[in-house]
Amino acid sequence: MTEDKEYIPTPLAADISGSFSPPLEGLEAGMRFEELLKALTLGSVEAGAWSIGHVKGVVEAEDGFMSMSSTTDDGKVRSKGELGPTGDWTMTVNVIVFGPDADELETMLLDKVSALLPGSEVEVYHAEGCEDPDCFDPFCRRPEHSHEDDCDCDRC
Repeated sequence: MTEDKEYIPTPLAADISGSFSPPLEGLEAGMRFEELLKALTLGSVEAGAWSIGHVKGVVEAEDGFMSMSSTTDDGKVRSKGELGPTGDWTMTVNVIVFGPDADELETMLLDKVSALLPGSEVEVYHAEGCEDPDCFDPFCRRPEHSHEDDCDCDRC
């Protein structure tokens, strides 16, 4: 392990989908999604994030589109776009933070979604990277990679 390992960010990406029944007015729906994004940011800090790269979300509904971003540990969310009356929706979330591991972030995400958007379906995407514990290149995509082999990561 090198001293640089702690400076490698932990990514998390997920698709969340659900439905509001009855449909919510666009402003109220937008506030629910912003609340989730804020909770994901604060949850990352609670899980041990010492720096927030970004927490981003994009919501698509029948009538509208909204993008959101949080980059500070106070969870302040900035939004663009607007939603109309919202029944069925999908939200893509992307989290990049420094500190907690991927399992901690995934557990936190599932807990926050369950609490704030109950009944939603969540699909978490997992990286298919190198399994060599001595390779700290987050972009290494050689599953057969062995550190003793011809390594092309930046850390060797």
